[in-house]
Amino acid sequence: MTSNAYILMIACNTGVTMSESREERPGEEVAVTPGGVRVRSAGKEVVVRASGEERLSKDITIRGLNPELYNSVAELSRRLGISIGEAINEAMKLLLDVMGGLRSIQPLVEGVKEAGKSISEGISNLTPVPISGIEEIELSKEDFEKFGRRVLISNVRKVVFSQDVDEATLEKYVAVIRDCDEVSFPKSISKLLALSKCRDVDRVTFY
Repeated sequence: MTSNAYILMIACNTGVTMSESREERPGEEVAVTPGGVRVRSAGKEVVVRASGEERLSKDITIRGLNPELYNSVAELSRRLGISIGEAINEAMKLLLDVMGGLRSIQPLVEGVKEAGKSISEGISNLTPVPISGIEEIELSKEDFEKFGRRVLISNVRKVVFSQDVDEATLEKYVAVIRDCDEVSFPKSISKLLALSKCRDVDRVTFY
């Protein structure tokens, strides 16, 4: 039995049908996946799904990945029951949130340079500290000033900013608030400023 015939037999057994017969060319890789029959060759990949529809997809190669970091992400994704792709997507979203926050304080970064300090040391101090996995938290201006670092708040059911938290404090110490059920700000805070700090928040209130 030829390799093509074998692939077609497996495809039929898995409920995948191909709209036309095809000849396997040198350098091609043909495989049956839960999503359909995948044909990968130089520069492209074609997936033939159960409907016979062909979908072109693009392979993405990322050079310079740290193997230890990748293995840690792979292990974490297995524990969470998600794919490595989903885990990396979340990591990239977090990076965009963090870097977006750093862009908003570019003048401080420039100040670090002018002061002659190591830029890596400066960025380390400005990089937000994650706070997550809490049921409910209320944060005051004093809390932020005592901690002295920017924070990234995520996966908290309810976040309340005390009445003494002003716009300057919010801008200086809060990078991003994401994946929270409810976030409550004092009415003195600009709604647009407050909303600019929120990502995937179910409910935003002002009191």
